[in-house]
Amino acid sequence: MSGAAPRFSVIVPSRGDPAKLGALAEALARQTLPWERFEIIVALDGVDVTPQVRVRLNALAARLVFLEQRSGPGAARNRAAEVARGEFLAFTEDDVSPEPDWLERAQARLDADPTLDVLEGATLKPGGRAVRVRAAAGPPWLAINLFVRRALFERVGGYHESYFDAGSGLYFREDSDLGFALEDAGARRAEAPDARVTHPDEHPRPLDALRWARRYEMDALLAARHPRFFRDRIEVHQLGPFRIRRPIVRASVAYVLCVVTAALLVLFGRRGEAAIVLLLAAVAFVPVWAKWRCDPRRLLVTLVVPFVLVWALARGAMRVRSGALR
Repeated sequence: MSGAAPRFSVIVPSRGDPAKLGALAEALARQTLPWERFEIIVALDGVDVTPQVRVRLNALAARLVFLEQRSGPGAARNRAAEVARGEFLAFTEDDVSPEPDWLERAQARLDADPTLDVLEGATLKPGGRAVRVRAAAGPPWLAINLFVRRALFERVGGYHESYFDAGSGLYFREDSDLGFALEDAGARRAEAPDARVTHPDEHPRPLDALRWARRYEMDALLAARHPRFFRDRIEVHQLGPFRIRRPIVRASVAYVLCVVTAALLVLFGRRGEAAIVLLLAAVAFVPVWAKWRCDPRRLLVTLVVPFVLVWALARGAMRVRSGALR
């Protein structure tokens, strides 16, 4: 694409899934914003694409950026941003479906207030539900439907690339880290609820709950880099006059402590007290199971989730203290 710089550079990190990229290409081909107003950059994270997908992306004049080894979505987004020409970086993912007027609606909101640095569109699940329950304070900073002024993105250093574990392929919290860096830089932010994308349901398979819990290893890094934001904004919910901080984490810790205590009591022959402690463990387990909508098919796996989550928190804290995660 030549000539004047486009308004948007659509940034898509991808692992090269043909079905996902094919569907996204079709959705981007239907955008009502004139073609010269946006470009598409797909960052392939340690993979290549099939010839069929390459043909589809070439038809959109999309540029492909290749990472030699898998480095996580944060690094993929950064590599794409390095070659972007747009005034705004439009971050999305390869498994979403943007509405045809997604970019046009975003442009209209930015045109209405040229001082904006960041715009967050609406990310919905199938059926129209919000993809994430909004916390008591502050935006979620989801990189699924996020527009960031490119100059500011470069000034804050982009996504911090350490929120990725190469061994497990897990990543978490890189979106919050960028958001907090943008806030520290004084970014002016607004929402565009009519700039919509649809994201599939997360963690659909029963064992996905364990992978979800493993991601909490990255909490320690976010807490070290942005302690105030982490304390006041991460998983803080308003319940009437009360602010509840990290309810699932707290419930998981309580559950693990109760189960371990009950096991020790049984070993020492104090079965009556163990039964009482197990009852407390059952109470603590309720919020964890509720996260998975109390699905009976997930019960056995969910009983293990608190142990995995607590282990992940401890491992992350140790890695940060040792300097292995920074």
